[in-house]
Amino acid sequence: MKLLHTSDWHLGRIFNQQSLLDDQAHVLKQIIDYAKEHNVDAVIVAGDIYDRALPSAEAVGLLDRTLTRLIRELNTPVVMISGNHDGAQRLGFGSELLKHSGLHLFTSFSQLLQPVQLQASFGQVNIWGIPYCDPENVNDYFKVKTTDHQTAQEHVTGVLKAHIAENFDTSAAHVVVSHSFIAGANTSESERPLSIGGAECVDANLFKDFDYTALGHLHQAQFRGYDHVRYSGSPLKYSFSEVKQKKSVTLVTIADDKSVTTELLPLRAIRDVRVLEGKFDELLARGKDDPAANDYLQIKLTDKEAILDPLSRLRVVYPNILDLTKVALERDASAPRRTREQLGRQPIEVINDFYKEMTQDNLSEEQTQLLSEILNELNKATDDA
Repeated sequence: MKLLHTSDWHLGRIFNQQSLLDDQAHVLKQIIDYAKEHNVDAVIVAGDIYDRALPSAEAVGLLDRTLTRLIRELNTPVVMISGNHDGAQRLGFGSELLKHSGLHLFTSFSQLLQPVQLQASFGQVNIWGIPYCDPENVNDYFKVKTTDHQTAQEHVTGVLKAHIAENFDTSAAHVVVSHSFIAGANTSESERPLSIGGAECVDANLFKDFDYTALGHLHQAQFRGYDHVRYSGSPLKYSFSEVKQKKSVTLVTIADDKSVTTELLPLRAIRDVRVLEGKFDELLARGKDDPAANDYLQIKLTDKEAILDPLSRLRVVYPNILDLTKVALERDASAPRRTREQLGRQPIEVINDFYKEMTQDNLSEEQTQLLSEILNELNKATDDA
């Protein structure tokens, strides 16, 4: 039995005012090609299908084309759950009708105990979908009082595990799909918190009894606690904090003895996401011969002097600069705060401190003399007034 595990497509994502629809279409085609190449029995998408609850028409169209190719052309069933970015009711529209065509949507807790059942050489494989566990929705449906994502996820998963223990023998394999934050996992800036003012992490032990856990929410491919409790990661880099991540989908193979092996299948973006740091002139010269000049870039300039319109000039060679900063202006968050004694010093000393913080150099004698003359003139004008 072969499954292709992916998640966090975030269709319709805008990255620093840049639409990523073309980039997303490019990697989704690779996912389709992998499904065909490896003749998988199902594709699992573990939440955050869209980037927002009200997706654009273009994002909906891209999902429609992708699912049509997987289900109609390849005859490969697709299992999806709603994530914290998705509008669950909208994503789940027509789910009862669509499951007969091969699209299995888990967007409501009413579907929790209705697995997708696949036949393998060793017997039955049950794929269980847990929609994103928002505490309010969990409390409303199950008539309980959970307080945050952690307690909500624990309650829903507990209900599912009890159902499996009561109704299935040990010969079946069980795969669960969930949109969760496992404690200790590596995070990225582009992930929206699952809880505000409460616990959002769950323990990996919550999922250890399943044969495989297909997780969504975190954008870096990784396993937590157990090798079979895995995040596939997002198919694209959605922030500059993800520049070092290698994007992939996870091929999951369940053997006849129900042992599970995984393989990360690499995804190649049209444009990579990179951070370049250096002096303006050096970056301008480098860009003329950079074979990947069309990548999405964050530029960090190390120049100390002012530069006229650096963004427009650099975009001549690097057209997809999404962010530009000056390293000298990035304050060190660990720098000690000024004391009252420091703040009470002479203006020329304060100016020198500021200049040194920005440039790592002290004012020259000529600069100090010039500033002293200017300050004296200002003080004199104030006194005369």
